[in-house]
Amino acid sequence: MVGIDHCPATLSIACGLNIPRLSVYYFDRHVGPYIIFNSLANQVYSDALARFDADDVMLGGYLSTQIAHLNYRYSPTITQTLSIYTDSDLMPIATRLADGSFTPVDGRRLRPPHGPIMMARSAWNRLGGFQPWWCSADTEFICRAFWAGIHRRIVSEHLYLRRVHMSSLTRSEQTGYNSEIRNYYEEQIKVARTGYANGIPPPTLSPVVAKSIEVFKCSLL
Repeated sequence: MVGIDHCPATLSIACGLNIPRLSVYYFDRHVGPYIIFNSLANQVYSDALARFDADDVMLGGYLSTQIAHLNYRYSPTITQTLSIYTDSDLMPIATRLADGSFTPVDGRRLRPPHGPIMMARSAWNRLGGFQPWWCSADTEFICRAFWAGIHRRIVSEHLYLRRVHMSSLTRSEQTGYNSEIRNYYEEQIKVARTGYANGIPPPTLSPVVAKSIEVFKCSLL
C-alpha cells in the first residue's frame, strides 16, 4: 500500500507503476504521515505492518530480514534496522542528529531512528496507532511501546538509506530539530514517560484517521 499526502505529482507517478497487488491511497487534504499510516492500517488486515517514509530507500533484505524477527504467536514485537544517512542524491554524508552529535562520514549510524519500523499486528492492536501529530509521533509510539512491555528487536544491519534534505520532517523550519512544534511534542513525551515510570499504564489510543481517502488503483489479489 502507498499513501500519498496531497501531492498530485506523486499520485501520477504511483498510478503509472506496474506492480502487482499495489494499492494507491490518495489523501486530498494534507494530514501528515502519522494520520496516513493510521488510516492505511485500518484499511487492511495483515499479520505484520511496516511504516516507511517516501524519502528513504529500502536496501535488499529490509523487509524479509525484519519479518524473520517478528514474533506473531507469543508476544507483540516491533523491529527496526540501522540506516545510512545520505544527501538528496543518495550519497552518504555526516549529518547532525537530534542530540547534536554527528554521524560518521559514511553516514552509518549505530542506533536506529524511530521512523521506519515493522511490527506484528498484535503490537498495533495493543498501542492503537500513532498520535495525530505533525512530527515526533514515531518517538512517542516507541516510548509507549516500551512502557507497554512490547518487545523491540534491533536488526544490526544497515538496511535502508535515510535521505536528509531541507524539506524533511527533521530539517524543515516548521517541524525540524528545535522547532516550536517539535519541542512541544517532545515535552509531552517527557511528561508521559514520567507518568509511565510512576505507574500510569500506557494508553491504547483510538487512532485518528483521515476523513477523505480516494483509492486510485487497487490491483486484484
